[in-house]
Amino acid sequence: MTLRAGDVYNPSMSRAAAAVASPAAAVGASRSEPTDGLATEPGACALCGGREGVRVASGPDFEYDTTRTELALWRCACGGVYLDPRPAPEALARIYPSDYYAYDFVEKVGGFVMRFKSIAERAKVRAYRAWVPDGGRVLDIGCGDGHVLDQLRRHGGASLRLEGVEFSSVAVAAAERAGFAAHRGRIEEVALPVAAFDLIIMNQLIEHVADPVAVLQKVAAALRPGGVVFVETPNLDSADARLFRRRYWGGYHLPRHFHLFDRRSLPTLARRAGLAPVSLRPLVCPQFWIISLHNWLADRGARRLAARLFNPLSPVWLAPFTLVELLQQRVWWTSNLQMVARREAPG
Repeated sequence: MTLRAGDVYNPSMSRAAAAVASPAAAVGASRSEPTDGLATEPGACALCGGREGVRVASGPDFEYDTTRTELALWRCACGGVYLDPRPAPEALARIYPSDYYAYDFVEKVGGFVMRFKSIAERAKVRAYRAWVPDGGRVLDIGCGDGHVLDQLRRHGGASLRLEGVEFSSVAVAAAERAGFAAHRGRIEEVALPVAAFDLIIMNQLIEHVADPVAVLQKVAAALRPGGVVFVETPNLDSADARLFRRRYWGGYHLPRHFHLFDRRSLPTLARRAGLAPVSLRPLVCPQFWIISLHNWLADRGARRLAARLFNPLSPVWLAPFTLVELLQQRVWWTSNLQMVARREAPG
């Protein structure tokens, strides 16, 4: 059966018990399985490992149409939000197609938009640079085509040792053409040196991994004592997340986001991994507003029109929704969170 948003799920429930917990779910309690051959595995909460909770949202792959299977996000009692079932490792090549946006980001954005985006990127570089000594070693996990590394090279001041990790061979090739050492593979599989990095960057990455705690523990081990990790991730506390929460929010990025966080659960995740949260702040992200509108229209059978009309890199939409995000940033939390967490030096 299919549970609706707000319904309660417990994998050990009988169908009768599920009907009591949620009258709308009176015909059973199994989570929907793929119908188009997508390989999946069970998902679980990143914070506690549980598989009980309330359904948050569900949907297919609105953006890339790699699957029409409806996969669901669930909120655990501890606050974690997770996808269950989720794509299995053998399905990753399918759900991250060759035209995935991060693989040739600069080319997709174009010069006009890139000039404005670079202003925000330089502000990020200043934030990164404050934590890195001259000649420090930096690792960008999920580096894509090397865009962030290039910004650090251009605007980071003193020479830094810059490296990346990336799953896609297409993106690794682009990063290497840009002059960066890029290690191909999933972060779960790539061997990282111990106590080697002053700064590790994880932009829009932690939500994609199956076990965020294990990944952050690996990151913590790779940091020098006193080194920091910057984590950027979609924010479930934002206005657009609440407005489009049932199905269409761009931050869901179904079926690629396995976990989602808010301003409470993200620091909790860091502590579970042995890191000390230092700061948490909202970041402007107009793209999620645009993608949410795209998803709404695509779900009405107009996928081609949605792709043409609601391009998340179009200046026509970026300008007004950037303004919305800037105004929201002054009074509330925006579509994106940035957390800085540190590996503490031995006492």
